[in-house]
Amino acid sequence: MKGLPIGLQDFSDIVSNNMIYVDKTKFIYDLASSGNKYFFVSRPRRFGKSLTLSIFENLFKGNKELFKDTWIYDKWDFSQTFPVVRINLVGLNCESLEKVQLGLYMQISTIAKKFNLNLKFLEKDISYGFKELIQSLSEKLNSRVVVLVDEYEKPVLDNIHKKENAQKMREFLRNFYSILKEEDSNLRFVFLTGITKFTKMGVFSSLNNLEDISFDDKFSTMFGYTQEELESYFDEYINIYTDKFKVDKQSFLEKLKDFYNGFSFNGVDKVYNPYAVLCFFSKERFSPYWYESGSPNFLYDYIKNKNIEITDIVGKKITESDFTSREIENATIESFLTQTGYLTFKEREILENGDVWYKLDFPNRDVQTSFAKLFAEARYGMNQEERYELIKNISESIKNKDPLKLKNALQETIQSISYRAFKASENIPELLYSSWIYLILAMSGFNVSMEEEQILGRPDIVLKYNNEVFIFEVKIDKSVSLAIKQIKEKNYFKKFLSRSVYAVGISISSKSRNVSEVLIEKIEEVKM
Repeated sequence: MKGLPIGLQDFSDIVSNNMIYVDKTKFIYDLASSGNKYFFVSRPRRFGKSLTLSIFENLFKGNKELFKDTWIYDKWDFSQTFPVVRINLVGLNCESLEKVQLGLYMQISTIAKKFNLNLKFLEKDISYGFKELIQSLSEKLNSRVVVLVDEYEKPVLDNIHKKENAQKMREFLRNFYSILKEEDSNLRFVFLTGITKFTKMGVFSSLNNLEDISFDDKFSTMFGYTQEELESYFDEYINIYTDKFKVDKQSFLEKLKDFYNGFSFNGVDKVYNPYAVLCFFSKERFSPYWYESGSPNFLYDYIKNKNIEITDIVGKKITESDFTSREIENATIESFLTQTGYLTFKEREILENGDVWYKLDFPNRDVQTSFAKLFAEARYGMNQEERYELIKNISESIKNKDPLKLKNALQETIQSISYRAFKASENIPELLYSSWIYLILAMSGFNVSMEEEQILGRPDIVLKYNNEVFIFEVKIDKSVSLAIKQIKEKNYFKKFLSRSVYAVGISISSKSRNVSEVLIEKIEEVKM
């Protein structure tokens, strides 16, 4: 049985150590043989960008034996080889421009030594040294050069809260990458990756022939595992897990999808995060692997500084142009969280005028639950002990359909949130109460959605738990029976009748500014 390549980003290591490689070489072939030579893709961290660059590197170096079991093996001319310049910004120290330049200097000089090149200008100017490296390689080997750049914008991202530093980094990188256009005649192929997209006036302003495939349907599943790939490549691991824990295979696959699938880069096709899948099969337990591998401290500071609410994030729509209209430090919260992977495209709408709009939501339960916990702490100051008691009480109240326990848990938490977020004299709108309840349920680990669109309207919250669905309706100074009546009259439950469905009415008192009553009622289909 093949091993799990957790953390491996070198294609030769994966092949030589008999690790699973989910074959994406059809995409590699389409790009490398397209006739265009400049490409860019943005993807969140841990989606295989570095591995993809390694595959390109081995392809252009002609390492045919590594591709023996892949789609591209008998379709690519491996006899044609090219020198490869691979620039990796992932590990750079980006505290200052000088340290970034030093890091790039070391990478360029190392490549030059490998080919016995003496670069005259590298000591004086990093950008000219980069230019000289491409020219010298092309001249010495009588060949065009391949350039691969990993996380092109990291120096800017690392200084996102220091605008002056970010601008200095951007100006330097703009000059550095402009060399790629100047050296067009000496280049065979250029592929750049990053977490965020660029603006027309930003880092790539002078590289206007760069083809951005980030939202391209043809490449929407190039990064990440599709459902078909998961079930094919990991079939042995799936069977081992289901046999060991004596669970139904289909139920297990549904739970795996709920936790780790749902990332979409075009609003249509969905993929799993590769890192989360590999970690799951290695540790054999559900845990927020992708989320915990990132930078929660960075996200914590971002949420705290932006002073946002959940209503500013969930269910929002964003146009494709929003991703290229501003630099990342000035980006809207929606575009920032989408590009970094905390939100994803759930739906896509193409208008008559050609505008493309996407509806945003959390990709899966891994991200939703973890983000909700962090959000509650960063925005409302809820500590770990408070969250533990809350999660325990909310979980028990939902599992036991206990309205009194649910009311008490919501009251205690909303009192805490309200006190920390608003002055006592302010009115709190119904939508904000709904968003707090959504946040509380999401923190508790449930699969929840806000204002799911239906024919006759949108229920405030829908919670799915095992084979049960709970539909929440929140009212201010109105009875819970009225909330239940709305759920029934507008048929919010119709699409869920294959499961057991419960209506949950929640009444908010404007006087106490908190939950006053909760009613949970099972819905039976009424035949007209």
